[in-house]
Amino acid sequence: MAIIIPKTELKIIKKHAAEIFPYEACGGLLGRLEGADKVIVKVYPAENRFGKIAWDSFEIEPKDMLEMDKISRKENLEIIGFYHSHPNHPAIPSSLDINASWPYYSYVILSVKGNGPENVVDVKSYLMPDKNSAPVSEDVVIG
Repeated sequence: MAIIIPKTELKIIKKHAAEIFPYEACGGLLGRLEGADKVIVKVYPAENRFGKIAWDSFEIEPKDMLEMDKISRKENLEIIGFYHSHPNHPAIPSSLDINASWPYYSYVILSVKGNGPENVVDVKSYLMPDKNSAPVSEDVVIG
């Protein structure tokens, strides 16, 4: 079981995370299920509803969630999960991340240390079975 992210889409995510630094970037992961794997076809950089109010939390704007849903239906894709950055923190789920998560979805977290895509130092993915269980690490394959 892995989440497969094409290099082109990872480049978009890294650019978004670096541009928003030192605040959290966030967005959607659209793709297809292929056996036990989740294959990302398109990423959707979204607006963080918290913007520059908080550096340690995110919430995707409702208009962006609706747009992701519209795109996924039009292109016969699924919303596989979401990504967000952790500025100057490890790529591991925080208690806020766990409490705001939904089962089934993949949560890709990027550790970012500066304003350039080269400053993304780690990329990990997690499944969050429920709010009382520990996050489950998911293999990330860059294709």
